[in-house]
Parts: sequence; structure tokens; C-alpha cells
Amino acid sequence: MRKVKIMSAVLFSGFCLGACGMSGDAKGKGAGTPEEAMQCTMESLKELDLDAFNSYTDNYVETYYNWLGIPVEAEYRVFNELLQPGLKKGKRYRFHLQMAEKTVEGLEWEITDVREEGGNAEIDMEITNLDMTDVTGYYEIALWENMIASNGTGIWRMIKSMADLADGGEELLAIMDAQEDTCTIAVTVRAYQEGDDWKLHVDNRFINAFMGNMMLGEYSEEITERLEQLEEEYEDKLAEWEISF
Repeated sequence: MRKVKIMSAVLFSGFCLGACGMSGDAKGKGAGTPEEAMQCTMESLKELDLDAFNSYTDNYVETYYNWLGIPVEAEYRVFNELLQPGLKKGKRYRFHLQMAEKTVEGLEWEITDVREEGGNAEIDMEITNLDMTDVTGYYEIALWENMIASNGTGIWRMIKSMADLADGGEELLAIMDAQEDTCTIAVTVRAYQEGDDWKLHVDNRFINAFMGNMMLGEYSEEITERLEQLEEEYEDKLAEWEISF
């Protein structure tokens, strides 16, 4: 039970890695310079125009086909849940859409330097966004507190909370909505020339930067201490439950 963070990792892996997508043939206007590619990419993020974002980056990875040669799945590096073909726009889709909207609504950026050599370039920039470092930490705290307050071991309460998350995630969205602090992250993004146009490489550092440290995997000291305290409280609860049982 001490690895509740794994649950959050499962959630955000669905949001950011290894899910289904479109066929990868979305077209947008070309970018004639690395700086233009960067600017167009950030503007498409801000507007959550994922067709344009995909055309300016290597977000699309690969399409998978069934034995009849029909595309059934595609791999994207980020925003996969919003790119699935034939997606029924139910609660799960709306949840991921709201997460994406909250993630980019405060997005700002500044390009500080561009170094180009041959067909490759490095773009230094500072990205400012709402600080999402502790979002999943606050959600984990809520999970622990609910389990401790529940009868028995609290396992069923935890299972219900995760089911609610998959069914719409209102509690997590409320936590995201309550964030007011911002963070500014310096990051270097790699660009490469493809024909006459430039495209950006979407790596984990870039993703973490425009998501406001959401993918950092570490919490603030305050959140870490509270989680450790709750873990101890839960262990005491289990000990008492075993004695009474």
C-alpha cells in the first residue's frame, strides 16, 4: 500500500504514453525555421489543436494494423486519450479533455536561444505554466485519508476512488482547478529538418515543462511528509483491525 503513487502513474501513463491515436497523416502548414517550428508548436498546444501539434512535431510514433491491414492502433507520445480513432466521447474522454485544457490554459513561453547546425537545431526556452508538481500528491493524500476513515482495511474505499477517477475524475479535476502557483522551467528542445520544414522532437523533458512539472515524479517536502504520516496512520489502522479481527 505504500506505493499509492503507482495508481497516479497509471492514470498519467494513459494521458501521456502508449495509447491509441489517429493514423499519423494529419497535415499542417510547414515551419521554415526552428524558431518558427517552436512558436507554431507552442501556439497549437495553447489552443489544444492536436492536429497542428502533431504536424509540427514527432508526437506520432507508429500505427499498428490487424491481419487484414486495417489500422487498429497508433502510438503517440502525449495526449493519446484525445487522439484515439472512433473514440466515444463519454466520461473518460471528457475527463482527459478537461485535464488537457487545465494543463495548457496558463501556458506561456519565451525562446531564449536557437543554435542551428546542418539539419539539426537546439532551441533554448523558458516555459511558464501552473505548477502541477503536487497535483497527484494531493489526490493521493485524499485516497489515504478516505481509506483511514473507512471501516475495515479501507481497500474497498480505495478501489471505489479509483473507479470514480476512471469514470470522470471530478475530485482530481477539482484539485487541478485549485492550483494557483506557477513554475518556470528552462528546457532545451531538439529540432530537425524534414524536407524544407523543421519539426520538434517531443521528449519527456519537453512534456514535463509544458505540463508544469506534472511528470516530474517527485513531490514537495510538505506533500512527502504528509504522505509518510498517513502511511504510518494506515499501518496503525491495519494493526488495530488485525487485533479486532
